[in-house]
Amino acid sequence: MKFKKTRLVRECSSCGKTIEKGSLYGQKSKSIPMQQTCWSIDQRPTEEIPNWSWEKVYFKETFDWCEPCGEKKDDERLNFNSEISAGEQR
Repeated sequence: MKFKKTRLVRECSSCGKTIEKGSLYGQKSKSIPMQQTCWSIDQRPTEEIPNWSWEKVYFKETFDWCEPCGEKKDDERLNFNSEISAGEQR
């Protein structure tokens, strides 16, 4: 995870600690898919809304990590990847 200095006071998504101005932090984002339809109130069908009227929309959610939590997350990811590659070599 790449760390950068924050200009804002943030809160760690993992441990809940406050990340003070000038401290290093990491940030990840996740896109969350949702279904939406564009029927107005007066034009709603009396039956179930048909499948063709739904569309997929993505909402972006960002997660801030303090430096210790971000390093821990990187270590877990590296250990997981090394276990996978060791399993492939067998």
